[in-house]
Amino acid sequence: MQNLSSTIGKWLCWLGFHDFQVLSKTFSFGDTEGVEKVECNRCGMVTTRRS
Repeated sequence: MQNLSSTIGKWLCWLGFHDFQVLSKTFSFGDTEGVEKVECNRCGMVTTRRS
């Protein structure tokens, strides 16, 4: 069952449905928004996004 869930998880990442966890967060004040650095738990992809 572990192998099947791992395979399904890889397919989900390939389709763009990642399981992100926040690595770091930068706060800002005023008009601008903060930035989060996130990593996918399944495939290890690291990216940034606005919070």
